[in-house]
Amino acid sequence: MKRKADEMQMSLATRATKWLGIFYTVSLLLWTITDLIFNNQLGIQFIILLAGLILFFVSMMIMKQKVQ
Repeated sequence: MKRKADEMQMSLATRATKWLGIFYTVSLLLWTITDLIFNNQLGIQFIILLAGLILFFVSMMIMKQKVQ
């Protein structure tokens, strides 16, 4: 039987998601910089990084507009 998450579980999930996002962003950024230095090109990781950042900022704008 499913039950709704309480405030503590929601807080923990939010914090874990924040750290996950930081990890992925930093990993893709370091991979992009390394690829740029050694291969003198931007790979697919740069496109994934940009798509993720665009998705983040667009979703933040949409959520802010819904709150107002």
